[in-house]
Amino acid sequence: MTNASTEINVKQPPRAAGLIDKFTEWSLNWVPDSMVFVLVLTVIVFVMALCLTKFGIFDLINFYAGSFWILLTFAMQLCILMITGFVIADSKLVKRFIVAVVDKPKTRAGSIVLFCLVGGVVAWIHWGVGLMFCMVMGRELAVRKRGLGIHYPFIAALTYGLVNIMCNGPSQSAPLVVATPGNFMEKVIGVIPLTQTALSPFLLSLQLFMFLTIPILAVLLMPKKANSVEMDDETFKEFTTVLPEEDVKSLRPAERWDRSRILQSLLAIGMLIWVGNYVYTKGFGKLDLNSINFAFLGLSLLLHGSPRSFTASVKKGVGTTFGVMVQFPMYAGLFGVISNSGLAGTITHWFVSISTPGTFSWIVFLYTGVMDFFVPSGGSKFVIEAPYLLPAGQQLGVSVAQTINAYSTGAQWANNIQPFWALPVLGAFKVRFQDILPYTFLIWLYAGIISTIAFLLFPNGL
Repeated sequence: MTNASTEINVKQPPRAAGLIDKFTEWSLNWVPDSMVFVLVLTVIVFVMALCLTKFGIFDLINFYAGSFWILLTFAMQLCILMITGFVIADSKLVKRFIVAVVDKPKTRAGSIVLFCLVGGVVAWIHWGVGLMFCMVMGRELAVRKRGLGIHYPFIAALTYGLVNIMCNGPSQSAPLVVATPGNFMEKVIGVIPLTQTALSPFLLSLQLFMFLTIPILAVLLMPKKANSVEMDDETFKEFTTVLPEEDVKSLRPAERWDRSRILQSLLAIGMLIWVGNYVYTKGFGKLDLNSINFAFLGLSLLLHGSPRSFTASVKKGVGTTFGVMVQFPMYAGLFGVISNSGLAGTITHWFVSISTPGTFSWIVFLYTGVMDFFVPSGGSKFVIEAPYLLPAGQQLGVSVAQTINAYSTGAQWANNIQPFWALPVLGAFKVRFQDILPYTFLIWLYAGIISTIAFLLFPNGL
């Protein structure tokens, strides 16, 4: 992250700059890669199990090894979810749509409001598509509205903050995994449909409130035109360079098949017809990881059209999944230790002892927000926390669905001040984390206040 271009040097008041730099420096010094956290958590879990349960080290290792591969299906499902999100946003049709939208407004405020509204909808539908979509749209906004005086680092910060706040929708891993038959917690909680979590009246109302107020907050946070720093000439040239079109006529027959839309489009249309019939006959509440992945895979095939374009985009998207592929088996092993040793019951008792039915969901929101700052991976972290958070809520009379809502909301909330997920945004905009933190911190503060009010007023949902 520190290697990102520092061409944009944002001027801040001395005290603010000092606080921001200290916070960022602390994060860079003390928040390691997520792989390190897996190893640290492994040591912590084993030590806790040795001290708090009756099992010895070899028993715990057996629990770890016995559960190591139980989440392979879940890991593959998450990889497909992440890759298809990238591939859809990377298609030419989506990029043309983005340009058309960015060109509509003619004012600074209008441009920011439309960016929040369109980007917010896409991020809610699919966080992976939303992240890529908002990055592309943010760059186009900076390029095509150059001269209006929109602060360039603010666009990058709004891109990151908007996705974090609005992506708490049907593509979140925790609601999707508990909605999928055969999930790792099914014996404890059963199958929880999306209509009780991501599509519940409570979470939909919270997300709608955020959707309507984030544009207002963004306009208020946007630096005045006189204080704005736009992208420099070198960055502008890089972002506006267009590669020449390929001459298809000079290609061999095999190469033309690689670029043909016929077979891939037929397959994509068939897949989407099946998804449409699935939703029509069973309803949105029956959507799970498999059906959503099938839908987005079909859509990504259709948008890219040719095998060559689709494959090239997939190759780029695979790079986003390395953490899931390598770390999920390790988290599965920890799940086995926590569940089989009885450690889950001990931690459940701790949560029950410090909570009431009226405060539990809020405590989960805060707890997972803190944990997610240090373990920035909502899907893998859920595997560890679910065995004690969900039973604790059940003991207090809080619905499993509301506990999951609190978990997913806290996880996304924490990302606003976490450098890990910001890396793609920093690379895309060529800015530093210090440049965007003043704005994402205020978004984090606002979202934290609103979410706290929501979970305390409606601890068991609507």
